This record gives sequence, C-alpha cells and structure tokens, in this order.
Amino acid sequence: MLKTVILFRFSNNIPDYLIKKNKTSVLKMEDIMISYCGLDCYKCREKWAEISKAANILDEKLKNINFNEIVKMIPFFKLKYNGYLKTIRFFTKKECPGCRNNGGNPFCGIRKCAIKKEFTTCAECEEICKKFKPLLKIHTDNEIQNTLAEIRKLGINKMVNK
Repeated sequence: MLKTVILFRFSNNIPDYLIKKNKTSVLKMEDIMISYCGLDCYKCREKWAEISKAANILDEKLKNINFNEIVKMIPFFKLKYNGYLKTIRFFTKKECPGCRNNGGNPFCGIRKCAIKKEFTTCAECEEICKKFKPLLKIHTDNEIQNTLAEIRKLGINKMVNK
C-alpha cells in the first residue's frame, strides 16, 4: 500500500498550485500533484492540453473532408486510421487526475514499483533506475532528475514550497 503522509494544510509548507482543492485542513500525499517519478502534474497537464487541442483540430479537419470514407478506398489505410482514432480519443479525453489518483499510464512500472516499496516518490531510491529509460526519452529537459534531486536534498515539503 502507498505510504500515507499527513501534511497540515495551514503550515504553509506546500504552495497552493501543487495541491488539489480540498476544503479540509489535513491533506494526504495523494493530494500533492507531484508524481512518483518526480514530474509536476500541472506542467504535464499544460502539455497535454496543447496536444489535446491540436488533436481536436486535426480530427475536425479530417471529419470535414470525410476522411473515414477515404480510408475505405485504400485498404492499408483503414488499419492505420483505426489506430489513429484510438490515439486521438486517448488524447482528447478528460484531463489526467495524476498517477496518485488512478491517472497516467496504467502500465507504468515506476508507479507500480513505488507503490510496492511504499515510497512517496522515487527520490527515496538511491538512483534513477532502468524503469525511467522510456520516460527520460520523452522528458529531455532534466525535470525528473532535478526534481528528484531536490526532493532528496530538501524533502518533499520544502521542495514543493520553493
């Protein structure tokens, strides 16, 4: 089970932008919007919103030219178009609630490992493991490494308050 860390909302240790809206004075770790791997959920949501907007525009343009009928005339397109539709639907669904709240990649090995080890974040491991390899190919800006290093150095409460 996930280790539950109780944080006091009015201690000013956590800035508002990293906390889900909660009317109680006590928050659990799942309310902090930093993933197990160290990504800031709100930054991810901003990127997701851009992709979702572009996907909706492309989808609408393809509908306007009846692209679903065009692919019927070209057999190998049909399979690719069905895959495209699944991808578009994935990116245009509701906003991700964060991996602590059943969002994100359901097959994420990082999340599974952190939960199994009862870690709040992967900063509790000594180094970034091989499970990060695919994620580091996407996030080439060192956000993950920098966040985990800060959490190790300062602790999560102080790190998110910076």
